[in-house]
Amino acid sequence: MQENPKQKQVLSCMTDILNQNGFRAKLMDATENSLLMLRAETQRLGKVGKEAVLDACFIPVALPGEDEGLLQFYITIFSDLPDLYEKVVRQTIDYCNDYCLLGSFGYFAPAGQIFLKYSFVLDGSNELEKLVTLIADNISLLVASVSRFIDAFAAAGFTGTPLEAMIDQDLLPKM
Repeated sequence: MQENPKQKQVLSCMTDILNQNGFRAKLMDATENSLLMLRAETQRLGKVGKEAVLDACFIPVALPGEDEGLLQFYITIFSDLPDLYEKVVRQTIDYCNDYCLLGSFGYFAPAGQIFLKYSFVLDGSNELEKLVTLIADNISLLVASVSRFIDAFAAAGFTGTPLEAMIDQDLLPKM
């Protein structure tokens, strides 16, 4: 895959910023079979103390401006959830998406994986500082969404706790 130098510069700066702010982040260079990607592990989130993995990369698509890039975030919250509680997990995800600040939560059943996905077009003609600030703000909002709902996802995925009980326990907001 061909790398865009501006995109690599942006993701490299974000790697440094995330490492300075309590994440364990690394930049993974593009290969013939993969894209340039930033991977970061969060600090422990929620009462369950779970680390989430954030992946960010520029998706190669044709955009109107040559300086534009489609930046995608994918945060893996849980993997290997038992399929026993899939119905409750899906109900919880649907409920949480009504309160999600950015992106949307999803469930990939074959891997028992709950994730948060978000994409946006980034205008590369802006100054590096402005781009990095925008991305950092988006990451903050994404991590806030994951932090807000991680305990509910754990309750749904590992114990099958119904929505009503999670609302009563203040794991989920009331409508």
